[in-house]
Amino acid sequence: MSWLTPLGFLGLIGLVILLIIYLIKPNYQQKIISSTYVWKLSLKFRKKKLPISRLRDLLLILVQVLAISTCAFILAQPFIEAEDKDAYSEKIVVIDASASMLTEVGGETRFDKAVYEVKELAKEVVSKNGVMSVILAADEASFVVQRIGADFSSEIYDKLDALIDAADYKCTYGAADIDGAMKLAESVMAENPESEVILYTGTEYIDAGEVTVKSMRDVNDWNASLLNAQAIVNQNYYDFEIDVASYGRDADITVYLDIYGVNEEGATLNLVANARCSGDQTEKVIFGNYENATEPASVYTYDYAYVRIEQADSFSHDNMLYLYGGTKPVLKIQYYSALPNPFFSGVLLSFRDKLSNRWDVDITEVKLEAEPALSGFDIYIFEHTMPATLPSDGLVILANPDTAPYGSDIYIGPTNRYPYEVHFEPGEEHPLTQGMNIENITVTQYSRITMFDPEYAALAYIGEDPVLLAKNTDDSKVVVMPFSLNYSNLPLLLEFPYLMYNMIEYYVSSTITDYMFDVNETVTLNSRSPDLHVDGPGISETFVEFPGNLPLTLPGVYTLSQTPISGEQIVDNFYVKVPEKECNIMRTEDTLTNPYYEPAEDPQDIDLVFYFALALVSLLFVEWWLQSRKYY
Repeated sequence: MSWLTPLGFLGLIGLVILLIIYLIKPNYQQKIISSTYVWKLSLKFRKKKLPISRLRDLLLILVQVLAISTCAFILAQPFIEAEDKDAYSEKIVVIDASASMLTEVGGETRFDKAVYEVKELAKEVVSKNGVMSVILAADEASFVVQRIGADFSSEIYDKLDALIDAADYKCTYGAADIDGAMKLAESVMAENPESEVILYTGTEYIDAGEVTVKSMRDVNDWNASLLNAQAIVNQNYYDFEIDVASYGRDADITVYLDIYGVNEEGATLNLVANARCSGDQTEKVIFGNYENATEPASVYTYDYAYVRIEQADSFSHDNMLYLYGGTKPVLKIQYYSALPNPFFSGVLLSFRDKLSNRWDVDITEVKLEAEPALSGFDIYIFEHTMPATLPSDGLVILANPDTAPYGSDIYIGPTNRYPYEVHFEPGEEHPLTQGMNIENITVTQYSRITMFDPEYAALAYIGEDPVLLAKNTDDSKVVVMPFSLNYSNLPLLLEFPYLMYNMIEYYVSSTITDYMFDVNETVTLNSRSPDLHVDGPGISETFVEFPGNLPLTLPGVYTLSQTPISGEQIVDNFYVKVPEKECNIMRTEDTLTNPYYEPAEDPQDIDLVFYFALALVSLLFVEWWLQSRKYY
């Protein structure tokens, strides 16, 4: 019990006053007058009541003392104080494990520093019998330890030490999942809403909400950053655009560009340019073949380029990049027709322009009097007149075949002719018909395919006759269109370019669609062979199902190797870099996501004045009753 105004106990002086009153109160002597019978009876009655009278007087004095004491207690305003909150009851620590936490000064990274400080905090919490939770905000947030107290303190220390173990360092090269970490913190706060959430990070927040942010920055932190690089085709020449910035201090940055396999002679070109970076602003350095370029360069083809800067800064993981894709793979197409039409030629010329960023499309049109090649091409289109034997490599398109080439595994029957247009009916769902409405296609005549290999997929029918077949096996890639474009509305529909484009994407798709990615991205891989082998930082894996997905967790060069049915190995490369956002090691965010929780009700002090007042009223009533029994 506590007292809001202890001076109220001065009211106990009333006990002294009560004592004085009893001391100065007149003491009347009892005299017995027995001259009459009435007086004798009265005397006899009082003698019988005398023991009770003395008890009543004692009770009366006791009640009066208690009443005065109760008044003093009321003046002191008694209350029962709510239980104090233990400041170290529970701590929820979130460690930022993003790439910017790899910023290093004096051989110690921000991440190392954060782990050491969390370990010291854990010792302090454990010493006061508290509870500790540690969350690692890496690519995906996860618990290091969850609600562990003094009994298992060694587990906390061991797991914190494991985070900075050189053999299994836990800081990532991508962005941190801070939102996910706060979600995990929510799960802990659901058990104890009074837990304190502490974030150890190098990022500053304008509004951190209820989260305590511990900055891991050092006064000497700075970063000269190579943010991005790209090669852009400009009037048949490449412009190399390179973005650089300096964070934490102003600096002059020298950019080195080494280009290998330049143009037809395959030479190496070494270029240098300077950029003045200030105020955390991004500057662009351009090596190109036009007047406004920072440095001149005439490059229309190259194998790869190596970009670097050589500043001794605090963050070394963004000081170099590799550029690939300067020599695009050649997509060789052969078109052979007994009666050439502009439909195939037109769509192929269109694709040559549209796919120029991915392929160097080489179209060879063979006249009827010449012999078509049966090897060395990626796509073969035979129209009307068929070769005796199916080509040994690449995709083979048989349009309106007059005979079935050896190896095609189909049998051509008689021709069905109609005096009206007959609509196709949908067959098996297939990537080749994606984006198409098969029922829009009509023909007036087609060749019946009486038998075909079960490995063919029938994509369209007329009645029970297949009119579009597709096969894709390790040693055979064939599409059969047993009708002439001259007797169909297909060339007039969008379905025709869709069909041709889908053929390229499905059978001879690009292995990758870009040559540079960020850490934490996922790249989609395709292959022109049964398998695709990937070598890169921390990975050596073979894919056999396509499209395949490859999560990118480490920066560096990745190499893709495949051997299609032509037998000629194809090698592609791409580069994975640290995200631009993580290169800004001095960045400031607007707000920090806070964990949501239902706040616990604060314990309230219990006011005892009412209860003492109730006791006072009761005592006064008893005192009145005792007084009344004394005189009546």
